[in-house]
Amino acid sequence: MKLKKVLVVAMVMLIGVAAFGATIKVALVAPFTGLGSILGDYIKMGAQLALEEINAAGGVNGDLLEMVVYDDAANPSTAANVIRRALFQDNVVAVFGPNMSSSVIGVHQLAQQAKVPMLVGATSPSFRYSVIPNDFLFRLRADDKVKVIQLVKYAVEVLGIEKPGIIYGSTDYCIAALEVAKEEFPKYGIEIVALEQIKEGDKDATGQLLKMKNAGFDGLIGLTHESEAAVSVNQLRQLQIDVPIIGFSAWGVPAFTDLAPEAAVGVYSVQGFNPVDPDPAVQAFVEAYMARWDGKEPSDPGQAYYDGMYLLADAIRNVGTDGTKLAEYLANEATIVGVQGELKCDEHHNFTNVCLISQFDGKDWQIITKLY
Repeated sequence: MKLKKVLVVAMVMLIGVAAFGATIKVALVAPFTGLGSILGDYIKMGAQLALEEINAAGGVNGDLLEMVVYDDAANPSTAANVIRRALFQDNVVAVFGPNMSSSVIGVHQLAQQAKVPMLVGATSPSFRYSVIPNDFLFRLRADDKVKVIQLVKYAVEVLGIEKPGIIYGSTDYCIAALEVAKEEFPKYGIEIVALEQIKEGDKDATGQLLKMKNAGFDGLIGLTHESEAAVSVNQLRQLQIDVPIIGFSAWGVPAFTDLAPEAAVGVYSVQGFNPVDPDPAVQAFVEAYMARWDGKEPSDPGQAYYDGMYLLADAIRNVGTDGTKLAEYLANEATIVGVQGELKCDEHHNFTNVCLISQFDGKDWQIITKLY
């Protein structure tokens, strides 16, 4: 029954077909229901904006891109079902998503089996190419190993945290980040004094925070999804525990600050995108996005899928729609300049390592430093 509901929401967005020849069908698989559903619209609007721009400029070699959108409900089983449909029934030439790391790990073999490129915004280092050598799997934004290394460095060297307490979630996204933090803090001679878990959907972190306080922590490290970030920070403030707070990517987006607008003031985050970034490419994207989507501001990971659509268009323009040739081109030859700067596939099959250290001031995330 759930699958039927998911399939019902599959939508086709086709722009300007009458004026052009054939269409090139691509899939977008993202969560519009369930855990992570808050990200689905950001992803779709970023990808659709790029698609509309490419089609308006003449398409790809005279053909138009057509995007079929599937709801995977952030569930690996559902993701597998919709991706099978995209690959073997709808015959897409590439798949954007899934965006949840656990779903990517569960479905990437399908892209390999079909020999169709899969370009994802999921950030767990557990599916780097060195770990999962899938020639058809690519990542469109910096992975969390890069971000957590920068987080630990900033926590120690700038915030002066000597007794970190870590709160983390239970998904692969969170656990993989935790493993990186457990590797990095000892490199500075620092012991993590408290490790506490908050499961996705939990509404109370009081017990975990009090255990951290009793352990003498002097800084909170956040490795959770957005909702659990808000629960943790809101309750930390209610308990009047005054320590520096720094979280990774899910702590640096509106999905977090909208749930904790006052408590989030002063929180640091390692971000993948910041709409106040003065980089001309970022500002051009923000302006176009807000013009297209009734003044709504873009958020991570929308920029990654925007860049990804341009990467794919460049690949199709150069080698056509054969999946193996597309994957080879993306891995070895594709180089474009996008919202995230220069995009070029590295040894991990990541197209970028860009990230930012920012602090929330109650309205915006103020950029402290941008790292490449």
